[in-house]
Amino acid sequence: MTKSIIFYLTFLAGLFLADAVIANDSSQEMVLIPAGEFIMGSEEGIGKKDEHPAHKVYLDAYYIDRYEVTGKQFEAYLQANPKQHPTITGWYGRKVRPDMTNRPVFGLTWKRCRNYCVWREKRLPTEAEWERAAKGKESRIYPWGDEPPTPARANFNRCCFIMKGMVLTEAGDLPQGKTPEGVFDLAGNVAEWVHDWYDKNYYKVSPDKNPQGPAKGKYHTIRGGAWNSFSGYLRSSSRYGYNDANDFYGIGCRCARSTSP
Repeated sequence: MTKSIIFYLTFLAGLFLADAVIANDSSQEMVLIPAGEFIMGSEEGIGKKDEHPAHKVYLDAYYIDRYEVTGKQFEAYLQANPKQHPTITGWYGRKVRPDMTNRPVFGLTWKRCRNYCVWREKRLPTEAEWERAAKGKESRIYPWGDEPPTPARANFNRCCFIMKGMVLTEAGDLPQGKTPEGVFDLAGNVAEWVHDWYDKNYYKVSPDKNPQGPAKGKYHTIRGGAWNSFSGYLRSSSRYGYNDANDFYGIGCRCARSTSP
């Protein structure tokens, strides 16, 4: 067999493996959100001022993680990146505690969340992508629908201690709270960093196709509410910004991936 044939077969095998990884992501680890329009934000009289005006947005198709990033997944990142350090709590040295293996990792700054997603050959979802996954085309008030939050749908309004992470529910533990498309914990458990800079007035000037957020800002945007959030933060349209250099006890990570380069 000539070297050129061997190279060609190796190249094809690499393509097959890449396709297999993406296929696995779309059916198990990630959920495909098809291209199309949805209404982003809230109508006047509903929600906070930074959610106004409601506006139509078109998004290209993309994948989003089915679950929030877990301790087990972040442990793999630490093993592959020896200069990185564990988060606030939940670790025995650089190994995740057994009781935190399937709970979401928390205490991630925006940059650490972004770097983790890049390591996974993914990226942070844009704010619009996150809201589309939570709201759907039917403009659900909450990720699961219009019914109010309950402990069976979301982990929220828990005061006042993280209990070394044990206040968090494991990935997939609250199926009543998943979206119809199968995305879990978009409301509660840990809030999630998204790609965009936060601007309370951005919706007034946001483009109507694949918005990426402001070009610059002071804080990045956080979505979804956390274990210690009131129910209002769990609404699909709720948005806020925090200092993205801080490692808060209620903030974690979820990644996305474009369907095309």
